[in-house]
Amino acid sequence: MKTINQIIKELIPPADYQHRNGFSNEHLVLNLTDQDKREVEKRLIEMLETKDDELIGETLAILKSTDSLTSLNKRLNSAKSATSKIIWASYINEVKGGDTEMKDLALKEFDNVKDKYSRITIFHYLSQFQDSRIKEKIRSYIDHSDYLTAYNARTALGIDTQEIVTRERNKDKNWWEFWKK
Repeated sequence: MKTINQIIKELIPPADYQHRNGFSNEHLVLNLTDQDKREVEKRLIEMLETKDDELIGETLAILKSTDSLTSLNKRLNSAKSATSKIIWASYINEVKGGDTEMKDLALKEFDNVKDKYSRITIFHYLSQFQDSRIKEKIRSYIDHSDYLTAYNARTALGIDTQEIVTRERNKDKNWWEFWKK
């Protein structure tokens, strides 16, 4: 029998590339007993009070923890970047099963995301809002000249990417003849 401390260690590994790259704890969370879920939820809410860790927020969203809404709102209100605000708003939206205020906030903050890598990161979070206005904003990027932007916008919306993959492959077909350009 695992202790709650052991379960928390599995659910929330150290916040570094080695431990978090490609990590998902959803299957672990969903396989917890009801008693363990309650205890984990309580502990994660306590942790969120002192740790600005998005994985804690994500885990509470998976748990649909309404008890965490006060803590999630605190993290949202203390977030400095538009990207962080969108991420925390997405967790609140998830817990509430949809929230107009969070959708409006995400839509507004999306316009403040200027960095390409931040934008492609939040496409996934934005698509989870299930809002037609937000989907239209993402859709405006599906034919973007930047491959990563277009690819991630398409995957966030569930649109086939083959067209832009082919476009990218054919873009520099004769790359070895760079001197001719």
